[in-house]
Parts: sequence; structure tokens; C-alpha cells
Amino acid sequence: MESGNDRVIRFGSFELWPQGRRLLKDGARLPVGARAFDVLSTLVERRERIVTKGELIDAAWPGVVVEENNLPVQIGQLRKLLGRDTIATIPGRGYRFTAAVANDRLADAAATRTTESASSPGGAATHPLTNLPPEPPLLFGREAAIESVRSLVTANRLVSVVGAGGIGKSCLVQAVAHSLIGRWPDGAWMVELAGLADPRRVPHAVAQALALALKGEAPVDELVAATAQRSMLLVLDNCEHLLDPLAALVQAILEKAPNVTIVATTQEPLHLPTEQQYRVMPLETPARSSAKGALDYSAVAMFESRLRSAARHFTTNDASLTLVVDICRRLDGLPLAIELAAARAATLGLGPVRDNLDARFRLLTGGARSSLPRHQTLRAALEWSYNLLERDEQAVWRRLGVCAGGFTVELAQSVAGDAGLEPWSVLDHLASLVDKSLVMVEGQHAVRYRLLESARAFALEQLEDSERAQVRSRHARAVAALFARADDDNRDGEVSSEMHDALLRPELGNLRAAYGWARANDGDLQVAVTLASCAAALDDFSVECVDWLLALRPQVEGDGLDGEVRARYWRAVAASTMNGRIPRALQADAAERAAALYRELGKPRRIYSALIQLAKHRTSLGESAAARRATEEARALERPQWPAMLRTHLLRLDGHLAREAGAFEEAVAIFRENVRLSTLTEDWQLEVIARANLADLLWQVGPLEEAARVARALMEELRSRPSTEFDEAWVLSSLMGILCELGQIEEASAAGREALPLMRRCRTYYLDQWAYLFWCRGQIEASKALLGSAENECLRQATGEGEDPVARVGFVVGVPTEPRYNEARLVTKLRAGLERGPGSFDPEVAAGRSLREPEWLVLISKSLAAE
Repeated sequence: MESGNDRVIRFGSFELWPQGRRLLKDGARLPVGARAFDVLSTLVERRERIVTKGELIDAAWPGVVVEENNLPVQIGQLRKLLGRDTIATIPGRGYRFTAAVANDRLADAAATRTTESASSPGGAATHPLTNLPPEPPLLFGREAAIESVRSLVTANRLVSVVGAGGIGKSCLVQAVAHSLIGRWPDGAWMVELAGLADPRRVPHAVAQALALALKGEAPVDELVAATAQRSMLLVLDNCEHLLDPLAALVQAILEKAPNVTIVATTQEPLHLPTEQQYRVMPLETPARSSAKGALDYSAVAMFESRLRSAARHFTTNDASLTLVVDICRRLDGLPLAIELAAARAATLGLGPVRDNLDARFRLLTGGARSSLPRHQTLRAALEWSYNLLERDEQAVWRRLGVCAGGFTVELAQSVAGDAGLEPWSVLDHLASLVDKSLVMVEGQHAVRYRLLESARAFALEQLEDSERAQVRSRHARAVAALFARADDDNRDGEVSSEMHDALLRPELGNLRAAYGWARANDGDLQVAVTLASCAAALDDFSVECVDWLLALRPQVEGDGLDGEVRARYWRAVAASTMNGRIPRALQADAAERAAALYRELGKPRRIYSALIQLAKHRTSLGESAAARRATEEARALERPQWPAMLRTHLLRLDGHLAREAGAFEEAVAIFRENVRLSTLTEDWQLEVIARANLADLLWQVGPLEEAARVARALMEELRSRPSTEFDEAWVLSSLMGILCELGQIEEASAAGREALPLMRRCRTYYLDQWAYLFWCRGQIEASKALLGSAENECLRQATGEGEDPVARVGFVVGVPTEPRYNEARLVTKLRAGLERGPGSFDPEVAAGRSLREPEWLVLISKSLAAE
């Protein structure tokens, strides 16, 4: 290989420029971090042999002690860029570069990309072919964007690259222009318009970039005439504040200069007939704050690269990557914000930057001196965009800042509208804000809108105190109305639980924000109670929601609340699945109160639902007569035309009551009918409950083989269909017991291994099932301890006492709780198996009664892993 500053190494479609520290593919620069580049250069330079790990670490981290696992991270990044077959791993020895290198000759291609001159017939240079920066910018995660814009530019004469301020439009277009520079005989030219305030000077700014002098009184005509015979690419950068004069100029050039292609970067399109748009999105960020695979995401890779450039001592490890991921997620993958945050992290450290992002406008300052003035700080970038808006657009944008986690059209109209802004005007302004890249659109069928978090923080800053109070009030009331409608439809059987959750789960951010306002001194108690009551139906939110319900109880029991609001509250308390947090007796009392209030309001379906809850709780308390009275009243109310989703609840309760009464054949028939009816509802959650109940009952009364078939089939569907981890844990725990009963201990253990991580995540344990499994496996000590824990937890759940009430268990003799398994037979068998003589059982399980969740996990994990 030859030496020199312009050496290039080519392999496949790639070019490696060691001196310039560039890696290109098809002429476009690829994003590669400093460490990864050093690793690649070393592998290519020594490609005739295997390169040891030590050599690569010395080359990429000279003088720095790093963990050996840092190297595979860099190798993985390179394989992602170059293909997996480019670098081979030689086990126990190192790595080897395996791609065929085409040549190592001096390259003069760089000069033709950036500074090639067109000569006159006499040989004198007339003008350079470009005024682009000498090298394309280093981009991360923009490979698909570059290719898409390249395709648009080669097929169309006007392309607008559209996106929010600071999202990287200019850098993307520069990269595309560099990759296509040889396509036009008269080159590629970039016109920077950000600093131009006078719209009359637009043609002069373009002429200046093209080294033309405009002397007449018709500058547009003169400029068009000068470009009419040229074949070139014209890049108009930062157009959003000059749309009208630019649109007129561009249209004239398109009509009179047929060989000129124009690319505009702008926050808002030019809206010309032949314009093709490409909207730039934020960089990709991981869904969770975790170091695993984080560098595969473009936002994290960019942050890491920028931080390394500013702080060469920075080393990557799991702790630092987790902080970087958190920062990038909170900055929504906005490249400008990431640039500024990385610069701050180089001096302050990652932790302080992450911890102070709430004050991001004071923190994220000090951009590169070469940047545009509005890119020197995050606030300046957003102020630029805000000041370009009309007065009503500004009002809508700042009011939408109160929406947390996105919003629907209806919520936007409720929040942003007032006496001066009617709903249809809000809709028009929302569309304009989307067009101007200030509001993001997400989804296709169920469309939602969202402000990036930095834009949202800026919008909230623009709200004056009086306006903020009014807007937050409108927001909270609108969110409460949305949740109330959805709750009524769900409780009345009009929509499935899946549809209900799909509608409300995206609104959890708005729910929390609305509840926060409603509970404040200037809030509204009725709104707070409505929000807490309606959120109780969301499984994902049940723990937090029960805290709200319990905190509101003293005020609900007082005077002043509307009857409908109080009825909704008591129904929510009765229907809560968090039985350990709310004592059964309180839930039964809440169901009584809800039924009474709904009788006063004359709402039969709501009375019906409350009565079913009442019967369920009375049954669990051993009050069979009261439970039957409630079911009889509910049955008298039921109408055949009511939705099947509503009627399945009473049918399920009838099945449980029949089983409790020992009418097992009747119970099986009822549960089979419940499976049929729930299937007709097309509500997957109801079907899961019905089929799981049938499997449990068949386990109790037989045949066991059918119980196993039902449970296995249901579990297979749960693995492939949307489901909650609680449902999967429930079915797997039942399957464990059924398989133990059949003597299939290995398969039962496999079900346990699959169930344990699910139980850990949803904090739902079936301790008696584990006790039974370990007894069947001959692990008697573990079985004793878990049985003792199960008895204690059932007592705690029945009374609502204790600090860890979310752990659910199966059943123990003598402790009333919700029917689900054949608890009597299970526990009797366990006791018989563990009993060693009169009076010896209780002392053996006493230690287990003091165990809590962490100890359960350790005991179950160790016992399950034992042979």
C-alpha cells in the first residue's frame, strides 16, 4: 500500500480513508465511532494475519485500561455497517479482516467530489463545481434517509426535506449532495438562508452563492435567466421564514431552467405543485433505559461519538450507557439536543446532565461556534420556530404543552379552544403545526399527536399563570370525560376490555397530569374522584390507582359529591383486583353502596354489575345466603338484549356458586356455556377467564386429561396473542398443578420455569402451587415453607393487612377467598404428605409464615434449579 495523506482502501462498495478517518459506502459517509474506526483501521492494516484482542485494545484505547468486553461491542457495530462476513472471529485467538481489498492506490476521487473545476476550451478554470463543505457530515442512523432522499432527488426536480428545528435536515441534505455531486455538470450549490431577514434579498442571496452579480431592477428574472442554461443542484437551506418569496423564485426556476434540481430544507413545505416531501424523524432511542444493545440505536451512538470527541478519556460501560440511554430518551432523539447534552456531559458528567434535564433550556447551551446562532442553545432553536407562528398558532401550541404523552384531535380541541378559538379553528391550527414540524403525528388508523418533550417544555414556559390555570382545568375535565365514557362503555358491556385498554392506555400520561391538577388546592374533587374511579379498570394502572382510591375515601364519604360520582367510586372500590390492598369486607360494603346509589339513579345495568361484585365478595367471605340474594336480584334485572359481554359475568358467578355447593356437573356445564358465550363476544380477555376457569374446575372434578388439554391450548394461544403477564402466570400455575396431579412432574417443572419470571414481573405468586410442585419433586422442606407462607398471605389478603399486599396465592383450608382451585383437596393432600405425626405440622411451617417476596423468590428459584 502506498503512503500519503490521500490514501484510500476499497473493499466491495466501501472506501476507508485512514488519514481522514472516514468510512464511505457508495460515496456516502457512514457513522462510525472513534473506537470502532481505530479497530477497523487496525484490522485492515494487518489483514494478512489474525489480530489479537490485545493489539486491537491497544490501538483503540491507547494507554487506557478497559474491560475486554468493550471490544466485542465495537466489532458488533462494524459488522452491522459492513456485513457479518467482513470480520471473522478466530476463537481463542482474535479477529481477522476477510473482505477482498480492490486496490491501495492513491485516490484522486476526493478532489472530484468537492473541488473539481470546469475548464474553458482554453484551459482556464471558470468556476468550482461546489461550495459544499469539503467533507460530508458524520451522520448516525440516517442510511435509509440518505437513500430515500437520493432517490427523490434523482427522480424529481423539487424536493423539500422537512422536519423540526435541530433534527438534522441540513446535515442530511449535505450528505446526499456530496453523494450525487458528479451528476450535474455545473455542480452542487448550497444557499444558507437562516441569517436572511429581508424577503426582498432572496434572489441576491442565491446569486451570491452562485457567484453571480445581479444589477437590474428585476432580480428574480435576472437570476432565472442566469441559471436557465445551467445543469446543477441548488440546495436552499433553512427556508421556513421566507416561504412566499422562495416559492415564487423556485417556481420561476423550475419553469425557465429545466436542468436545475432544487432541494429545500425547511420546517414547513413550500407547497408547490411538483414538490416532493421527505420528513426527517428523530434518531432511534431504546424503549427502555438499559445498556443492552444500546449502541445499536442511532441516538445513543451519536451521543457516545460526540462525547468521545469532547472527552477522549470517556469509557463505555453498562452504567454509563444506561445514563446515556436515559438522556437520549428524554431528549426524544433530537440531534441538536443530543449534541448540546454530549458537550455538557464532557464537562459536568453524565449523571448531572441526566439529573438536570428538567432545566434543559439553561443546561443545553454552548453549541459549536460554527453552528447557526439559533443552534447555539436549545431555547434559541425553539424560539426561532415559535416566533415564526401566527398569534393563534402560538396559542394552540403553548396550550397543547399541558398534554402529557400525546393527545387526540378531540383532546386538542377541548384543551386549546376557548371563546376566541372555536374547535374547527383549533383543528386548522393543529394541521398547520403538524405541517410546520412542531407537532408529531403517530399511528395510521388511531392517529395521535405529540409534542417532543423539549418542545413541550418550551410551550409550557410560554403559558402565563392565568392561562395555565384555565388550560389545565380544561385538560383535566376533558380527560375525566374521556375516561368516564370509556368506563361506562366497558362496564355496560358495550366494548371489550381489549378495546377499552387500547383506548385508554395511551392516555396514562394525561391521566396523571389531570389527576395532579384535580388534587391540587385549586383543583376539583369531583374530577379527581372520576379519574381515580375510571382508571381502576386498567390492569397496568391498578397499583397506583388503588392508592388514589384509598386516599380519596374520607372525602367521598363526606357530603358534596354528585351521586353519579360517588356511585362510580364505590363501584371502582368493589371491582378492584387489588384484593390485598382493599379488605374483602370493604369491597363488599362498597358494592352494597354502589348498588344502592344506582338504584336511586335508576340505572339497571350498573345495579346489575354492582350486584355481581357484591355476590362475589359475599361468597369469598363465606356469606352464601347474601351472595345468592344478590345473584337473584341481578338475574331478575338481566335482559336477553343486553350485550353478551355483560351477561358472561353472572354466568361465571353461577358456575362458582354451583361448584361451592358441590353441584359439580352443573358447574362444568355452566363453565362450558360461559366459554361458548365469551367466544361470541370476541373479547379475548373474557375468553381467557372463561377457559382458565374451566381448566381449574376440570382439575377439581375431572377428567384431568381434558383439564390439561384445555390449559395447554390456552397457554399456546396466550404466547401468540396479546395478553397480560398475569393471565399467563395464572394459566401456567394451574397447568403446574394439573400436571403434578397427572404425575408429569418434568413438564410441571418446565411450566414453573416459564411462570417464575412472569410472576416476578407482575408480582403475582401462587405459593400453594409451588408448595405442591416441590412436594411432588420430593423437596419437602421447600414445600413446608411455601405452604406456611401461603396460609399467612391468604390471611393478610382477606383482611387487607400487611405491607406486601399485591402477592396473590391460591387457597388454604379455612381461609375464605375467591374460588379458583380445588383448595381443599390440594391442601389436604399437602398436609397428609407433610404430616409426620400429631401436632408436628404447624411447627414445621412456622418459619415459612414469616417469609416475604424476596425470600419466596430465592427459595423457589433455588428449589426449581435443583435436580
